Amino acid sequence: MTGQLQVGFARRDITPSPGIDLSGFGFRFGANLGSLEPLEVDVLAVSEGDQTLLLLSFDLIGLTIEHLADLRARMAAETGVPGANQMWACTHTHGGPETGVLPSMGEKDPDYLDFVEEAAVAAAIEALGRMSTANLWLARGASYMGANRRSAAFRPGGPEDGHINDIDAAVVVAEFRNADRKPIVTLVNYSCHPTGSRESVSTSDYPGHMRRTISEVTGAPCLYVNGAGGDVNQRFDGAGYRSVSNARHHGIALGRTVLDLRSQLRQSSTSCADAASSSADLHYADPISQAEARRILAVGQRALEATTGTAQRLRIQAHQVDFARRVLDWQPSEGPDLTVDIQALRMGDLALVAIPSEFFSADGRALRAETRSPELMIAGWSNGLVGYTPTRRAMATGGYEVDDAHRWYGHHAAWAPVSGDNLREAALASISHLFGER
Repeated sequence: MTGQLQVGFARRDITPSPGIDLSGFGFRFGANLGSLEPLEVDVLAVSEGDQTLLLLSFDLIGLTIEHLADLRARMAAETGVPGANQMWACTHTHGGPETGVLPSMGEKDPDYLDFVEEAAVAAAIEALGRMSTANLWLARGASYMGANRRSAAFRPGGPEDGHINDIDAAVVVAEFRNADRKPIVTLVNYSCHPTGSRESVSTSDYPGHMRRTISEVTGAPCLYVNGAGGDVNQRFDGAGYRSVSNARHHGIALGRTVLDLRSQLRQSSTSCADAASSSADLHYADPISQAEARRILAVGQRALEATTGTAQRLRIQAHQVDFARRVLDWQPSEGPDLTVDIQALRMGDLALVAIPSEFFSADGRALRAETRSPELMIAGWSNGLVGYTPTRRAMATGGYEVDDAHRWYGHHAAWAPVSGDNLREAALASISHLFGER
């Protein structure tokens, strides 16, 4: 039987002021000079019976697990929605401020983070106060706006890992509509890095352009959930080419794909709202040798003592010194190096699962193939961000995600491939709890 849910939506502007450090590009020089378009936090509230869920989507690079614990506690106190029913997703825009997840790329601004927290709580309270009856409609298509950035076609001289179209190409659309079938809010899930532009200005990148493209036609807001895009970038005219117009072009193209899919929307057969979580153990791979760490430490210290170069260059050298010290100080652990909760939300026939890493597209495709839910949205970079979780294939072929990225994230080594396997298994367990045991 087709069911109904109670749904509310609200949005707040979280655009940073000039002068705040941006995040996402290690060699971007200088702090934020202004904004190309607003950065936003979108909040969707969904209720059925005694269960209320909150889905929050931020135009941010990510949030730390430690910060998220405080955010969830405050949100629960202010709204009455328990932390287990709150999903904190990030679009992973590389045109947003540093939030503490990539400390080597800039300094987080505590006042800005307080501002974001206030905006999120205010939006959630407003969304909960604007609840109305709605039906859920779902559709799925595909887009190759994204490309496998580890392929030889995308990056000549790189790891040559697979074909350029080896991505999670799924475009999942969920639209909440009122009794007159007019849209209240549209949810979109796709998997791709928002790295179209690397100018020293804040930008929501392609997700913002996509949202506006959809809203101009539907008359309703659009919320974006970025997915399993750890190894996926927007396609460029040439290797490494980025521009403001590139981000706009791809955002509009993805928005048009979504608008075309609206003709295929089918109504959800259930009206359930629920949440579940399972734990996943993460393990580090072997670090570089102690001898190599001592060499990196010596080079970095000499560069810092010379006190030449730009402030950004000195920051990078200091980051290399810190990395070398982490390697030298590391002691192997008998158990997991980190345990994280993998949360799933159910909204009718739709499952949303939050993965706190840069989840690879192969893992995303596998998760979609094995899920028990009629439809699935993968929220990568969500409920925290611990870095890349490479697959076995990626670990064997190397490249940035394996060899370098963990240094920017403040780790002494990359996450071992078993970590991605465990994330996927925990996600399946959470979804299965909501949709029936496997």
